[in-house]
Amino acid sequence: MVEWLLPSILTWYRENIMRKIKLEKLRNVCKELEAAERKVDELRGVKWNLVHNLKDDGHDFTATTEGMDIVLSSSPSFNWS
Repeated sequence: MVEWLLPSILTWYRENIMRKIKLEKLRNVCKELEAAERKVDELRGVKWNLVHNLKDDGHDFTATTEGMDIVLSSSPSFNWS
């Protein structure tokens, strides 16, 4: 009597399980991205601290290849003065 319901119940179940798996994967990817972004921010802070220390010690980044790398990787709002 309810045999006709079985395929739709199985389809619904399969779709919901797949949706839950995809949502869990999305959550995990978001967590990994957040951790990576925190690490990148930390490394940027270390980089700019070193740049400021080297500038204070008289290193001229405008005359070296490092200067180009630092300029290209700096944020638009970075103030060199």
